[in-house]
Amino acid sequence: MSYAERGNPSFGECCYIQGKSIEEILKSKVNRRLLVIGVLAFIGVVLLVATVVVAYTALVALITGIDGPPQALVVQKVPDAPPENASVIHLTDQDLKQHPVLDSAIRDANRNPDVQVSGVAPMTGIEYLVLIESFGIDAREEDRPYLEYDGAYYLTRVLLH
Repeated sequence: MSYAERGNPSFGECCYIQGKSIEEILKSKVNRRLLVIGVLAFIGVVLLVATVVVAYTALVALITGIDGPPQALVVQKVPDAPPENASVIHLTDQDLKQHPVLDSAIRDANRNPDVQVSGVAPMTGIEYLVLIESFGIDAREEDRPYLEYDGAYYLTRVLLH
């Protein structure tokens, strides 16, 4: 038994717009064309908005750099041995080969052994994350580990430009 046979009119029979049922309206070629044009216009607007969002994101990434703002690693040579309770990471030549930013900053800090100098080396966001994972250089000021290489001790910090 269909919906109409139970005494209830079908969807097209119960709803009228300007005296015409929905079935009659949808059968009209003009109304079908308007419906198709409306759907296509909606899809076009969605695609346009998506294109603008992607273009804006690409432009921002191009201007700021994919991995965030420029950063620099600062390595300061410490004249005395670190306190007893300080954590010390002993660096090897292999560590410096794997992390050229750290190598560059340490060499820069050692360029004049008579003067206490900080070594500075630019780095990308990916290098920064690798150094955090490897040596914990992003720790708070009081918790930063000391780095030891070739008998000298160093403290590190990261500068954002």
